[in-house]
Amino acid sequence: MDIRGKRIVITGAASGIGKETLIKFLEFDGVKVLAVDLDPSRLDISDDRVKKFKCDVSSSENVDKIFKEAEKVLGGIDIFYANAGFAYYEEIKKPDWKRMEKIFQTNVFSTIYGLQKVQAEYSNPVYYIITASAMSFLSIPGYALYSATKAAVHSFAEAFQFELKKPHRLMVVYPIATRTNFFDSAGKKVPVPFPSQTPKQVASAVISGIQWNKKKVLPSKIFTLMMFLDRFLIYPLRIYQHIENWKRKRALN
Repeated sequence: MDIRGKRIVITGAASGIGKETLIKFLEFDGVKVLAVDLDPSRLDISDDRVKKFKCDVSSSENVDKIFKEAEKVLGGIDIFYANAGFAYYEEIKKPDWKRMEKIFQTNVFSTIYGLQKVQAEYSNPVYYIITASAMSFLSIPGYALYSATKAAVHSFAEAFQFELKKPHRLMVVYPIATRTNFFDSAGKKVPVPFPSQTPKQVASAVISGIQWNKKKVLPSKIFTLMMFLDRFLIYPLRIYQHIENWKRKRALN
């Protein structure tokens, strides 16, 4: 895909991967971006091509508002990057329906609902991008709920690729732990899992994936190698989980 001149929506755009991808998009001539975030005032980018929009994506009504705003200020959508999400780093000790509901509404329902809207309501080509996680493949102790949400998104996308109607395209991004304030929001003194990478590395991989019309992007070569070796060696990823569980116990105690 030629990114020049494209109308782009990014959720979770004020920090981390969303912000760095937004910066990358602005390197292309003629782009227009709707930057969606819970607190768009945090986005310290002054550019006439960027329109900020405050929105909590955890409800269908609010996702509908994003699409309406995009039609209003951009005149349509060519690329929709469903990047918004958050994590809990915790030891689950009691049942909490509301807590589960909130993270699934934000990380899963909003992402799937947006893709359904593109499929049903747009005749022009829309490249729909989802931020999943390496935890879609390998859940990490302390991130049970977060891992579950990303695995759900991964499984849906794997099946929906077969249902997605042309001319739309779907790409899923699987970052490893990304060194941003994302992990700070998950809890105090949260250990960042190994390996980790910068949001700039992920953003570069996203842009490259769009240009090459990819369906999957794994920004970390180290994690790709880990997944490959796990096919042939005896339980390396299981050992890795035990190491992360040891780190979890130290952090929570």
